[in-house]
Amino acid sequence: MNTIKANTLNEMQKLLTKKGTKLFLLASVLIPVLTKILVNNLFLTDWMALPAENINMTLLDLFVTILIPLFIFIAATDLFTREGERGTLLQVRPISRMELFGSKVIAISILSLFILLLEWTAVVVSSTVFDKAFEITAIPSSIGAFVVSWFPILVLTAFAVMLALFVHSSVLAVSGMIVLYLIMLFIPYVLPGSLFFLPTAYLDWYMQWFGNVSIRWMIQTVTYLCSSFALFFTVGYYMFNRKEA
Repeated sequence: MNTIKANTLNEMQKLLTKKGTKLFLLASVLIPVLTKILVNNLFLTDWMALPAENINMTLLDLFVTILIPLFIFIAATDLFTREGERGTLLQVRPISRMELFGSKVIAISILSLFILLLEWTAVVVSSTVFDKAFEITAIPSSIGAFVVSWFPILVLTAFAVMLALFVHSSVLAVSGMIVLYLIMLFIPYVLPGSLFFLPTAYLDWYMQWFGNVSIRWMIQTVTYLCSSFALFFTVGYYMFNRKEA
């Protein structure tokens, strides 16, 4: 356990030194604040007519469907495909391959959660400052929506890692992930029946938690997410374990 913890911190540190990661962290703070400033000071009447909570959920939707998936694709490419290109993926270390693979996945997942929580903090602070109608009582449901959104992001992380291990070019890896992700977003418009079989289908599942939540639906969704994560993680590890040192 200590080995996984130490290597997870090492993998996170590697990602945090990347300019791209710093840009995503900065965006998680600036985008909510700038959005609130624009809505309140540039007479955006259509948005001003919306409740503050709706704007906050729109910001969450922006992050969970666009910015965080993009971060995950880049991070998975950096920690797997790019290290494979440089020959540093499987350097001799006092850690098993399962621990090494798991710590990389955990590092990406933790940073994704950190981006979510950083965005939530920026949303709450900017709402308190700029939204006159903002109510403190909305904070629990707000943080709940952001935390719940992390679970489908875990599935997307395992999916991205699996894809990163199938290719040997970092450019091809990240561009292929983006193209495949866009295809999965638009397939339901052509084939509606495929919607709930795609890992992208549940990125906005936080919306289902507002109002009456069906226990049956909850069990089905959690089962699907856990099964999908297990499948992508297992296939990813199989590909990783086949790599030659």
